[in-house]
Amino acid sequence: MKSVLGNLLLLMASLLFVFLIGEVASRYIMLISPGPSIKDLDGNKQTISYIEAGKTFIITTPDYAAKTSITKDGYRAPAAKGNPQVVFIGDSFTYAQGVTDEQAFPALYCKEKKLNCANLAVPGASTLYEVDRLESFLKEKGWRPEMVHFFFFTGNDFSDNLDADAKRSKGLAYAPEETNLKKSNNEEQGLVSSVIDFGLKHSNLLRIAYFKVLPVLRSDPEETKKAQDKALQITQKEFKRLDTLSKQYDFNYQIYIIYSEPEIRNKAYEALDKQLQAISEKPIISLANLFKENTQDYFFPSDGHFSVIGNRKLADYLLLKN
Repeated sequence: MKSVLGNLLLLMASLLFVFLIGEVASRYIMLISPGPSIKDLDGNKQTISYIEAGKTFIITTPDYAAKTSITKDGYRAPAAKGNPQVVFIGDSFTYAQGVTDEQAFPALYCKEKKLNCANLAVPGASTLYEVDRLESFLKEKGWRPEMVHFFFFTGNDFSDNLDADAKRSKGLAYAPEETNLKKSNNEEQGLVSSVIDFGLKHSNLLRIAYFKVLPVLRSDPEETKKAQDKALQITQKEFKRLDTLSKQYDFNYQIYIIYSEPEIRNKAYEALDKQLQAISEKPIISLANLFKENTQDYFFPSDGHFSVIGNRKLADYLLLKN
């Protein structure tokens, strides 16, 4: 009995040792961020919305600690002076999560072009919510921009659109969790979900298994294609709604496509460019070629958002194009 117990303890110790070695190695090979947290200016953790009016906070991940300010009207600083000439809309990439207000590509572009602008982007937002948000500012604030720069991120906008559409069809709210962190953090979780969340927060090795390995093992090519086709149909409706708003409120607009670093590196963007162009009312602008050289320079390594250099690169592109 003692021998069996001793062997069991030895096995457990060996497994723990292997896991620890794997954990350390994984952080050098493929570091995946545990997700951002929000802190106040004194470093205390906060549970507030990413667009809470009048707040200034710091968004932190292993890659950065970026001071972020929100205007009194609930969008990322700097604030527009009255009616903005140009409006930016999108998700966390357009919000420029990971850099300061002044380093964000919309702010860089507008400052150097001497334009009055507003950045309405929201982290985690679906295209459905983004068009809603734009429309609400047009109606409620009376904004009449000359140009709207609309950014679509292929990394998660398709899945976000599927989720938002499913909620909308049931009459449920589909605003991103980032707009109401207090509610999402206070939701009751089961024991299994709590254990998984704890593991994913503290172990990079488990994050690799959960986010990289499991999706591949679970993937069904036929089901994946059906989901992608449906996501494209939903996205097409929202692109059409954007086009309708542009005519109703007399503004020009441009749709830009942002790709994740792996999609650029693996050239997955080539097929997606054609699919997205086919559903757009006007020509889209793919940003894949802009970042395909030395992609690691333009994206944060574990978080995946545009780095300071990536934001500067996109701002320079917009300055040359517009």
